[in-house]
Amino acid sequence: MEFRQRINYYDNRFLMFILDKMAYEYELQGKDVIRMTLGKSELPVHPRIIGAMTDALEDFEKSAKVFPAGLPELKNELAAHYSSKYDVDIPADNFIISVGTSTIFRNLFHLLTNEKDEVLLPLPYYSLYNFCAQLTGASIKYYDIDLQTLRLNRESFKANYSDKTKIVVINTPGNPLGNILTEDELYFIDEVVNGRAVIINDEIYANMCFDDKGSSVMQLKNTKSTFITTDAFSKGYRMYSRRVGYCIVPDELVLPLTVIQHHTLLTADPVVQYGAIEALHHPDEIEILRTSYKHRRDYTEQILNTIDGIHVYHSKGSFYCTVDCANFMRTKGYQTSLALAEEIMKEKYVAVVPGSDFGLPYTIRLSFSSLAYEEGIDRLAEFFAAK
Repeated sequence: MEFRQRINYYDNRFLMFILDKMAYEYELQGKDVIRMTLGKSELPVHPRIIGAMTDALEDFEKSAKVFPAGLPELKNELAAHYSSKYDVDIPADNFIISVGTSTIFRNLFHLLTNEKDEVLLPLPYYSLYNFCAQLTGASIKYYDIDLQTLRLNRESFKANYSDKTKIVVINTPGNPLGNILTEDELYFIDEVVNGRAVIINDEIYANMCFDDKGSSVMQLKNTKSTFITTDAFSKGYRMYSRRVGYCIVPDELVLPLTVIQHHTLLTADPVVQYGAIEALHHPDEIEILRTSYKHRRDYTEQILNTIDGIHVYHSKGSFYCTVDCANFMRTKGYQTSLALAEEIMKEKYVAVVPGSDFGLPYTIRLSFSSLAYEEGIDRLAEFFAAK
């Protein structure tokens, strides 16, 4: 069978799912597995959000609605939400709703780039960005997040931005590091881009800042560049499997994105969109997770940073922290982060994500979203200390 060959699909496997499947298979064998893989909250969806979805499911008129770019009711609710939160006036039509944000990234990359273009991604990166660029054939360049300071490496950004750059992706708080871009860094990025490329702002973890409140592009004034913001209900509102995401786009992209969804999506499930409307009325849900995950971040650092050859990067937000295992891997003979993750799973029944998913081949990523998280950290400490 012939198909597009320029992508090495084996090398582009999302190893997070490889480890999560391994965890599932161990669970079928009766093993006591602790999953630190997916960024999927361990807590159930709020009862009123479930109630809103149940009501919509039982109301044929609501459950049968078809709007390719999203329910007007949800668009209006999002416009009101951003007006209240950031004092910005965004027309409801400029919100495009989809099944999570992954499909939105794919569609945006398709609209904005082709094989002669470049995209500029953060390093480390969330693997979706890299793969979307490969799908369009665009060349990929990276700007560094300094691993010592977790700050934007400005020289790296300037050096890798070029006249061929059509998309710049920013992710704050970042996945996997939990780094947060400052307002000054956001203005710096805008100054360098200077309106010559589109900046896609992935804000899916914006409500998960542990120490200080993060800055949003919504707060920037008199910017020169076009910003597109993406966000979803999967994290703070715990609707991971319900798949409701959205982007905020300029007028000229409303029609193209809508038409793409005319043909490739038809509609996101209206039932879960009614759940998303209800979710916006429960900001307290976010604080429950934020407080819990900050405590788990602190526990991770307290336990693992005492072990030789192991260093936990200080996550300032998101659902994750990243563990630098370079010295450990070198001295113990682990060639890849996948090999390390598989060994941890076999010996301690703890599922972690190989850092090579994110361009950090000598790390592992831990998701805070496990009820047994602290026990999982204790098992990891035993694994590293015993080697």
